[in-house]
Amino acid sequence: MTDELRRLRAQVSSLQSLLTLSKLMGDSGDQLRIVHLAGTAVPSLARCQLVGVELAGAGWGLVGPAGGSAAALREVAGALQRLGQHGGAVASPAMAPGWVWAYPMQSAAGHAGFLVVAAAAEPPAEERFVLQSLAQQTGVALINARLQADERAAAEAALEAKREADRANTAKSEFLSRMSHELRTPLNAILGFGQLLQLDDLAEEQAESVDHILRAGQHLLGLINEVLDLARIESGHLALSPEAVGVFEVIKDTVDLIGPLATERALRIQAPSPRECAWTVQADRQRLKQVLLNLASNAVKYNRHGGSISLSCHAGDDGRVRIAVADTGPGIPADKLPRLFTQFDRLGAEHSEVQGTGIGLVLAKRLAEAMGGALTVASVEGQGTTFTLELSLAMEPV
Repeated sequence: MTDELRRLRAQVSSLQSLLTLSKLMGDSGDQLRIVHLAGTAVPSLARCQLVGVELAGAGWGLVGPAGGSAAALREVAGALQRLGQHGGAVASPAMAPGWVWAYPMQSAAGHAGFLVVAAAAEPPAEERFVLQSLAQQTGVALINARLQADERAAAEAALEAKREADRANTAKSEFLSRMSHELRTPLNAILGFGQLLQLDDLAEEQAESVDHILRAGQHLLGLINEVLDLARIESGHLALSPEAVGVFEVIKDTVDLIGPLATERALRIQAPSPRECAWTVQADRQRLKQVLLNLASNAVKYNRHGGSISLSCHAGDDGRVRIAVADTGPGIPADKLPRLFTQFDRLGAEHSEVQGTGIGLVLAKRLAEAMGGALTVASVEGQGTTFTLELSLAMEPV
């Protein structure tokens, strides 16, 4: 057997060992174990000894038998900095004379450090090729392990942040629920006594004062109820009773309730006929009416005097019914639309005479989603706003 054939067989054997080692590195996911596997493989793949495995930005991950003294390692580390990421020959007077080479450990994703080896004399080309391949495979494994570690850390941080947010949300919901109940009891007493006062023969000024008390009390009671509903939704304690609900009936009830308010502002209400809105949807009847009443009330409050309100519905081929509530108000500026469903954000209306809490639309959207639907908005400044409630068609008759 010729020397050339022996060298070829030795190189094939080394590459086979390298493939096995690469798989072990890839399966490991532990940077220290990967470094140890690379270091211990050096003497079996080439007639060299390990000086050390230098990890980029982290110092020596492993020091081999050829590492020498601490002073020698510092000298090698300084030489690596001068060489840059491409590696090459390391000149180190502090080490025993001979051949010292730094192979870069890197992949397309970055640089992981150097595999530094030493020998009494420069090894053959085939052994240098195997060492270079070892360094490359080690770099790939190290960088993948770092990426996996970063992903695990990010996932754990995100999970902990979610847990913290859930704890804070639960605490907030419990606080709101308790405070809402505590506030409602004395408020009901205030409203009750106010209504009793209305029954008395009051002077005009007294009657106006009582009326202010009752209107402010009703406004506050509405705010408390909305806050309590939001707390229930966020805590997952909102009880719903889904059933097949006739859309026309709910629209009719809504129109009847807002009719007097619309009349005060000379608003025309356009509503569909039973034939035009004969569908049934899967929803909680009370909550559906609450959502539509909120949308219609806003259409009254934010409309122009003498304008109109239009309620309509239609069913799509996707098995969904869409109920639209449109007004002819001033519309919502495009830059404010993203804030529309933000709690307590009234988009500047808090400076107007229009009363509101900044919770109604948020609650309406959450209720729509809790019923398996959606609430969307389209608005043109100067022309008006249209809210569309989307719900699933009911599979059973009313």
